[in-house]
Amino acid sequence: MSLFYHKFLRPLLFKLDPEQAHEIACNLLSVAERFRISKLLARSFFRTETAPTELMGLTFPNCVGQAAGLDKDGRFPGMSSSLGFGHVEVGTVTPKGQPGNPSPRLFRYPKFNALVNRMGFNNSGSKALAAQISRFYPKGNRPSPLGINIGKSKDTPLDLALDDYLSAFSDVAEQADYIAINISSPNTPDLRELHQEKHLNPLLSSIRSHNLDWSRKFGCSPIPCLLKISPDEDYRSLERIVSLALDCSFDGIIATNTSVYRNEAAQGVHFEKGGLSGMPIEENSTDSIRFVSKLTNHKFPIIGAGGIFDRDSALRKLDAGASLLQIYTAFVYDGPNFPSKLANSLAYRKRQWS
Repeated sequence: MSLFYHKFLRPLLFKLDPEQAHEIACNLLSVAERFRISKLLARSFFRTETAPTELMGLTFPNCVGQAAGLDKDGRFPGMSSSLGFGHVEVGTVTPKGQPGNPSPRLFRYPKFNALVNRMGFNNSGSKALAAQISRFYPKGNRPSPLGINIGKSKDTPLDLALDDYLSAFSDVAEQADYIAINISSPNTPDLRELHQEKHLNPLLSSIRSHNLDWSRKFGCSPIPCLLKISPDEDYRSLERIVSLALDCSFDGIIATNTSVYRNEAAQGVHFEKGGLSGMPIEENSTDSIRFVSKLTNHKFPIIGAGGIFDRDSALRKLDAGASLLQIYTAFVYDGPNFPSKLANSLAYRKRQWS
């Protein structure tokens, strides 16, 4: 499958506009999602060795997950799981649907195994996503955990951002195995201002209180909540952010989102504005993981993302302190065989968190 993708399918897709190619792939996976036989065939073809990781009260069949952004509206989480992903994160989703930023807004840089996006949280809204998940990937019948990534709408002022997060949280909570709080996309105006303590402290504490209220209302445990951070924060800022997350009893960190900085190796190349993902951010994201892990005495769950393209780059993140991994850009460049191939190469790595 890998040879077929690289020799035939990828060249065809790469002749198309990146967002058009992405939408074609998503449409095909979405159609396949509706048929049980599609998932059974995919699971049989992309055989993935089980190496469970226990984290946040959840069992992950392997450590390789799908990052948010690939499936914004939860259209094919079952197919993603069948391709070998040990968890699937959908979104980012906002309380109301929004079109995102104007096109073109997705760009490939094959020389660097990189993408730049400035999508701007285009999605159909949190209620629509919850309905989709409830129908096609219901709780109690999932081969791998589902994370739902939530964010602020583009038109919502910063001082009202909390309302967006709480509204989206309420809409998706019943369908989520964990919820990721996205404060780090560079493509929504002022979103990264939420890294500042004056915004972040009330945001995280209110989400925690809302989570506890929700759990009491429905007689269940609070939903694990993770904070998705930027790779562009300095160590002082990271220390403050992680300290607030711990104080507010968050369950982990996703490190990291895309970057607005451009790697020295890419000098002389014009990169579009937006969030850079792929190999050029691998070192920065791994450094962030290492810092957070040391800061928390290696006891705070971290999902590592950013620049994972092979076993070695995955191991660097695991060795830096990540408990789980997420990929997106490598899926674009290496195709549907990559999740199972990577998971199988890492199957001997198992980490238990209690």
